[in-house]
Amino acid sequence: MAWSEQFSGIFKAQLVLYGAVGTDPNPYMALYGKENNNLLKAAMSELLNLGNSLQQAHSIKYLLESGTNWRNLVKQMSDEHTDLLVAGMPPAGKATPGKHYVLLYNSPCPVLFVREGMPPAVFKKILVPVRLKDGLEQKLPVVITWAKTCGAQVCLSAFASNDAGSGEKTRLFHLLEKMATTLSAAGIDVETETAHGFHFGTSMVQRAKQTGSDLIAIAVEPANFVSRLFNKMVGPYFLENSPVPVLAVPLMKSSVAAVNAPSNTVSTPTAAAGLVAAAV
Repeated sequence: MAWSEQFSGIFKAQLVLYGAVGTDPNPYMALYGKENNNLLKAAMSELLNLGNSLQQAHSIKYLLESGTNWRNLVKQMSDEHTDLLVAGMPPAGKATPGKHYVLLYNSPCPVLFVREGMPPAVFKKILVPVRLKDGLEQKLPVVITWAKTCGAQVCLSAFASNDAGSGEKTRLFHLLEKMATTLSAAGIDVETETAHGFHFGTSMVQRAKQTGSDLIAIAVEPANFVSRLFNKMVGPYFLENSPVPVLAVPLMKSSVAAVNAPSNTVSTPTAAAGLVAAAV
């Protein structure tokens, strides 16, 4: 909540407090229907109390619904034209819970993952991992917005595996230069570097520590259950091991891959400036 409140104020964005209540599936039964209503009333009271305690938020809206299916949250995010979801990270070194996994790969907008105990801060250096991946440039409008708003420097860290061939390294270098040119043209202070290793996630987490970065911006592709069975997804590794918050940007249309982006940073900015804190 502290992170949500802070960035609501910084981005001058509406903060939406979303609550989901698990109730009895048969609301027509008199006894359970009454209990369900009491649960919903209690939950709304908690949301209101929480909202009243957030003095730095730009504005607050409340959403409460019955049922805790993650698809409900995703639908609400789409309906609200949400620009950012603020969510929790698993404890350091612990496996990513299913609900975090779902949000990571199904969110229609960027997700800021923060771990309990990480004090709210204005980011000053953003690490942007770079590897050969189709559509990777889509996360740049988001990075530009955060860097401009926070006055942050961007570090582009290109990962080349130890067994990478010369052709792969050349293509990686060209991608790195292209992204750096885009950031520089937007007025962002950018530095570039190359990291080597056997594992992309491990190398980038190490670079975050060594470069003094306080945010890692990763790109994720929406994935279904079958694809996750046959492909080792690196996103959860960042959530489980990053020493700093992780901003996950979905590789989709640029119109949903922006966080309250100014008109001069992306051609089709999102329709609203909404921050969502999931209180599920």
